[in-house]
Amino acid sequence: MMNLKHSFKLMAVSVSLGSLLVPQLSAEAQKPNIVFIMADDLGPGWVDYDNSNPKLNTPNLERIAKNGMVFNKAYAAASVCSPTRAACITGMSPAQITLTTHIPGKAGNERKAPKGGPRDAESLKQLPLELPSYARELKKLGYATAFIGKWHLAGEGSIKSKNGIVDERYHPQHFGFDSNIGGCAYGQPPSWFDPYRNATITNREKGEYLTDRLGDEAVSFIQKNKDKPLHLTFWPYQVHTPIKAPNDLVKKNGGDKYAAMIESMDIAIGKVLDALDAAGVTDNTMIVFYSDNGGWKASKTIRDKKGSLYEGGLRVPMVVSWPGVIQPGSSTDTPVNTMDFFPTFVHAAGGSTEEITQLEGLDLMPLYQGSDKLERDSLFWHYPHNRPDVKLFMGSVILNGDWKLYEGFGTMPDALFNLKDDPMEKTNLLAQNPELAERLRAKLHKWRDSVDAKMPPPLKK
Repeated sequence: MMNLKHSFKLMAVSVSLGSLLVPQLSAEAQKPNIVFIMADDLGPGWVDYDNSNPKLNTPNLERIAKNGMVFNKAYAAASVCSPTRAACITGMSPAQITLTTHIPGKAGNERKAPKGGPRDAESLKQLPLELPSYARELKKLGYATAFIGKWHLAGEGSIKSKNGIVDERYHPQHFGFDSNIGGCAYGQPPSWFDPYRNATITNREKGEYLTDRLGDEAVSFIQKNKDKPLHLTFWPYQVHTPIKAPNDLVKKNGGDKYAAMIESMDIAIGKVLDALDAAGVTDNTMIVFYSDNGGWKASKTIRDKKGSLYEGGLRVPMVVSWPGVIQPGSSTDTPVNTMDFFPTFVHAAGGSTEEITQLEGLDLMPLYQGSDKLERDSLFWHYPHNRPDVKLFMGSVILNGDWKLYEGFGTMPDALFNLKDDPMEKTNLLAQNPELAERLRAKLHKWRDSVDAKMPPPLKK
């Protein structure tokens, strides 16, 4: 079991306190509905709201973007799924939670370690119940709450299970969600088509596509709760492997199953948007679209993909709409990350996070209202695990302005990149900037110490 002593101390770095400085909505203000949609393994360049990939068909994501704000520098808390999902729920970094890699689908190591033996640091196999949850906070504030989709925070060995349940005690309904459809230990669906072999989804019609079904469930939740403040966490399994989609969409996309999966996800999002419109509540709803890590397929404008500490593993698409608060068709280049959702949601609902001292995110309201900055010095990542299917895996990272320092724990050389001049991270400037590198390294180490980050054992000699 994790040592929680670090979880309840004030963070020693600036990432913890800025969320307390943002004015909150008055108690009299109408509580907004909050819809949080998170894709799986979808990287920048795999949506078409920014015209970066016109071969894709995502008109409903474009709807959100036209009515809201595009975040050009949105980051995931980790380069793989489970840590980011844990950081979403808790507002804490994966390093502070001690859940820093994806929970194995089968018990034991999933990948071969580098020469010298296994070096993975300690990482939990489930999200601890005693940690904060934004759903619990919203529930306290009178919200109806629902979780629909992929959870992947409830124990290892899901592939060996027959129905996705490894330990039901760690399912979404125990973190403040009134209902749970789809959320279990699975990191990917054993079947995209009914029968789903998922004990948290009742089979309905043989051959029905999973994402279609989850979209219908989201619509049902909105219809039933339209007369009260509602919060929907809708995390489809798309676009995780196995790459499968309905035949009609595959044909429509010229045989491209990946593009068909993306369009299917967009269709489900469209169902949610239409349900909000039909209920007459769109004008009082914050809608967030995000992804849990970099793409399963690499993008052309940034380096590498899911699992990597290059930008391709960490950068994600993100758009947010909120009528009357966010200017339609706007965008921001201010870096944001996963932990920012917790304080943003709770403060938008009129709640306070003052006593939840372990939060590491900032309220995004200043950006929503047109500011070009947040009161934050740096972003941090910590991935003390093996992932040799990508170029840059085991290590810690600090992003400070345009500068990004990577520390490789001896597994691979440290590196310093200037993302403004070198967005593809091809030129290591460490030797040319030793003083800057040491200042960034000191900040990185201070943050790691403040969250009691677990380190891999030393390399064998």
